[in-house]
Amino acid sequence: MKAIFLIGTAGSGKTTFVKNFSQWMEDKGVDVARINLDPGVISLPYPADFDVRTYVDTEKLMRDIGLGPNSALTVASDLIAVKVHEISEEIEAMGHELALIDTPGQIELFAFRPVGRAFSERFLKGPRMVIYLFDYVLMLEPLSFLASLYLCMSVYASLTMPQLNVINKVDLVEPRVVRRIEEWYSNHLKLYEAITKSYRGEKLKLGQELSRALSLLSSLNKPMPVSAVTMEGFVDVYSQVTRILGTGEEFSQEQAF
Repeated sequence: MKAIFLIGTAGSGKTTFVKNFSQWMEDKGVDVARINLDPGVISLPYPADFDVRTYVDTEKLMRDIGLGPNSALTVASDLIAVKVHEISEEIEAMGHELALIDTPGQIELFAFRPVGRAFSERFLKGPRMVIYLFDYVLMLEPLSFLASLYLCMSVYASLTMPQLNVINKVDLVEPRVVRRIEEWYSNHLKLYEAITKSYRGEKLKLGQELSRALSLLSSLNKPMPVSAVTMEGFVDVYSQVTRILGTGEEFSQEQAF
């Protein structure tokens, strides 16, 4: 079974993406399992084929050990890492073609703790990849744009899985803003100019140094604009998924509708 991990900052739209992208793929004939790996989620908008809350209950951890919400999530994350083999066997036995995996809202709980490395190295028997969701709201200013890119690269460095980067929620922003974000990524001179116009002092110095370093990092692929709500960009996302995972035939634009 092939695996796609959805990773992104809190509020980036991971759960909505899992709900609608899995439905979109099923409508095209892809056999998808919906997997929830967030032990702290209260409710899910999709029917989970596997829910990690059956293994780890954060509310019970809070009651039994006297932990606060954040500590309970951290402990739950580490407990899940210990059970990765058991979880993997249960999901593999379902026999689906593809697993679409919803990770915790707090990005650090999965990407930078042992659970992330355990799942990236030992989860399921097929190829694995990450879809990293940028929230366009965090990319409107040059420095926040750079911070988002470097966080994305940190996830890649931590998990070392093939990673597809997408900018979510483009249905909420004017097209000119999306074009500006894409231009900053594609043309580092334009980004440098925006930094020079926007900042002074230490912010200016930091922005200039970070933008210069960005040009040396070729492993980050250009983020693709998508909307998890309207499903805009899903054709392009699935095309890249098939390229990375070798999941059947790519869809043309004509086949998508």
